Amino acid sequence: MVYMGISLIYRYVLTADQQIDFAKIAKYFDKDLAKYMPLSFLLGFFVTQVVSRWSHITEDFGWIDNSATNFANFIHGNDEETRIIRRTLVRYMVLNQALVLRDISMQVRKRFPTLDTMVVAGFMTETEKLELESIHDEYTRYWIPLHWCYGILDKARETKRIASDHLLVHLVEDLQHFREGLTNLLKFDWIPIPLVYPQVVFLTVRVYFGICLVSRQHLKGDDLDLWVPIMTMVEFIIYMGWMKVAEALLNPLGEDDDDLEINCVMDKNLITGMLLVDRGNDQIPPLSKDKHFYEAVIHPLYSYTAAGRTVQPLVGSAYEVNMVKKEARVTMVPHKSRLVYMEQHEYVNCTEVVDCAKHNEAHATRKATYRKNRPDKAWKSIRDRRKIKPTKNSSVIINGLEKPSSNYSPENDSSRF
Repeated sequence: MVYMGISLIYRYVLTADQQIDFAKIAKYFDKDLAKYMPLSFLLGFFVTQVVSRWSHITEDFGWIDNSATNFANFIHGNDEETRIIRRTLVRYMVLNQALVLRDISMQVRKRFPTLDTMVVAGFMTETEKLELESIHDEYTRYWIPLHWCYGILDKARETKRIASDHLLVHLVEDLQHFREGLTNLLKFDWIPIPLVYPQVVFLTVRVYFGICLVSRQHLKGDDLDLWVPIMTMVEFIIYMGWMKVAEALLNPLGEDDDDLEINCVMDKNLITGMLLVDRGNDQIPPLSKDKHFYEAVIHPLYSYTAAGRTVQPLVGSAYEVNMVKKEARVTMVPHKSRLVYMEQHEYVNCTEVVDCAKHNEAHATRKATYRKNRPDKAWKSIRDRRKIKPTKNSSVIINGLEKPSSNYSPENDSSRF
């Protein structure tokens, strides 16, 4: 609307001399505008930094699945005390995560405004809260729950609930990896992207398109007089969209709709962790022979809808290339760089002749078989068979599989959905 307003003023309000001056101003601003305000470079570098920061935060957020699975399988015992040990380890890890996140995210801060609310929520006990409050260093307080975890694991090793020192080290490394991720979150919160950087980027984009309102006007005398600046609109959509992406990802721990659902992740860690340590060490199902136990070649099954999709198998791009299809023999000799070190008799002894007849025959047979039984051709045959209207007390046989013959149609096949 602003662009159209300026265009109308230029065309119908300004005098002829004023229009000439306006045209000079527009051409002056349009000359080397992209050179003096390189939005592609500025936005590209900024978005790269923001996306990299966002990806690191999501990776370091802390997921408890691996640790809970290891607790369930490496801390042995079915008694109540062992169960308490495993559940307490999970709870302390989630408590540690909550203590860190409530200091760097308003989502968690609003959920747990005080430590008493964390006691009510079941993240810690009253005794544990008093122990935390007795520590006056805020940074040390973050890691006290993990310090308790180390003590619990040490006692579990002493009581032989952990079978070996190697397993103990493995569990400790899981805790250290969890702590390192949360430490990185604290660092990202402590050292944010300098405020002036996004301000410069956002201001530059807006100033650029503000100048375009004048510099991109179609002037009298132009070869093509357009009322709508189509290319400038395309440029606006691309650059503004690019900038909005950066704005949305700038603070992933915030409260916007596009930010990370931190509270849900903590809930997931608590629920999943408790379930894994309680059920993860239950009696495993009895071993039995699988469906393909007696099959020399396995043919995986698909639903009828999925089976028709063309796929590219995991085969090398040079697999079907036959380099010797026109050759009867291949002579294998040492490389020319080795000839200076070899006598004539050594060269003769190292020379070998390979017959290519069997290779060429096998390659030709494989190609002929593929041409005869192309996947698309075979699939079309199966689809045609499915369309055959079965008679009473008859059935349709497809590749050795018996299909029901009464009132059957692909549309009524529940396996297609």
